[in-house]
Order: sequence, then C-alpha cells, then structure tokens
Amino acid sequence: QQYNQTRRTMLSVARLSATRALTKTCPRAAAASVGSRNMVGFADSMKSKERIEEEKFIRQKEHEDYLKRRTEQVDEEAAKARDEAQKAHDDAMHETIDELFGVLAKSGDKVSDVGVENLALWKLGKK
Repeated sequence: QQYNQTRRTMLSVARLSATRALTKTCPRAAAASVGSRNMVGFADSMKSKERIEEEKFIRQKEHEDYLKRRTEQVDEEAAKARDEAQKAHDDAMHETIDELFGVLAKSGDKVSDVGVENLALWKLGKK
C-alpha cells in the first residue's frame, strides 16, 4: 500500500511537471493532452504548429528575397539616373567650353584650360 501511494504521488508530480513544461511552449494543446491517455490530439497540434512555423518561415524568406530584389532594382534605377544626369552635365560643359573657345578665338585672347572650365561652370551656374 505504501508503494501504491508513492507511485501515485510520483505520477502526479510527473504529470504536473510535464504540464508546466509543455504549457510554456504550447499552452492550450499541451495542457489538454497531458492528463489524457490519447496523445493523438497533441501530435496533431504539434504537426499543425510545425506546419504553421514552416509557412511563416517561407513567407518571411520570400519577403526578404523581395526586399533584396527591390533594393537592387532601386539601386539600378538610381545609378541609371545618375549616369544620365552626368552625361547631360558633360554635354552641357562641352558645348559651353566650345562656345568659350570660339569667343576667345574671335578676340585672340588666351585663357588657361582651368580658367575656361571655371568660366563654363560659372556660365552653367555651378559655381
């Protein structure tokens, strides 16, 4: 009789600690299934939880991949816009420098190349 009492106490303690441990990870499903003899509900809930976690991981990974692709696309567009702006600036500088050399040739004046570039920038409103 002492043995049976000790055994019941040990089983109660085991159930209590299992309940506490499992309710921390999945409160409703685990707490309902610990005391019962049928663990099928618990296994189903764990499979369901695993499936949900996998789907959540896949969605997160797809979102990260989308953000990476979007960042690359934005960077490419920004680089293309920079290149176009630089080309437009270079074209305007070349036209202005040609115009300045034409004016200087008519008057016979001589100005250094740095001076001509500075005059072109001034004319374009950059300095």
